[in-house]
Amino acid sequence: MVFKYGFAIGENVGSMSITSARIMTPLHVPNVISLSVTNSTRFLLIGTKPEILEWIYDHPTILIETSLFDNPNEAPHIPLPDIIIDLLPCYDSDAHATHQKSFLQSLNPLSHPDPATEPVRLEFRAVNQTLDEEINEWYFRIVIQKGKNLAEVFQRVSEEWSKVQYPSLWDNIKKVAGVGVQAYNEVEEQVENYKKVEEQHHGNESVSYENESTEGD
Repeated sequence: MVFKYGFAIGENVGSMSITSARIMTPLHVPNVISLSVTNSTRFLLIGTKPEILEWIYDHPTILIETSLFDNPNEAPHIPLPDIIIDLLPCYDSDAHATHQKSFLQSLNPLSHPDPATEPVRLEFRAVNQTLDEEINEWYFRIVIQKGKNLAEVFQRVSEEWSKVQYPSLWDNIKKVAGVGVQAYNEVEEQVENYKKVEEQHHGNESVSYENESTEGD
């Protein structure tokens, strides 16, 4: 897969498995990217850091807007949210096949992917707190005011991206293992709490029985 941009189709917000085949690229580069709140419209850029930044830099006058529906002229009296930008991992196998890692990188689980060759996904969508909280794999997240152009976006994205270090294979393994250990510990804690409640309940029953026996005597 080469660099691709466009609107996500047929995918739920938060889907991390979206592929280039589910991105609809406009016939012409749009002057305005309108993101519908009702339809959860998403505009995506998939490629490496240099490819994505170059595309944004080359299209500085494109405006990023939000609308309630697909038609931005509908319901103009309703306040609209701002725009969220997420940098996310790319799980498109075609993208990874095109952007090959070096031999040494593929052998070293501690090696951090090179931003110049690692495909990622930059996603633009209208702010929706409920949906946004479901996405937690982002490398960075920024919120911009609606009506900004890509020239203004470029500076923010570049600054945030410069702080990012992609996780190594080992980092991902620790993350998955950590979730497993945390879940196990939570279950163990619940079991221990249940045992304590049961012991306390049986202890109270025993005391009650002894008191009844004493009164009977």
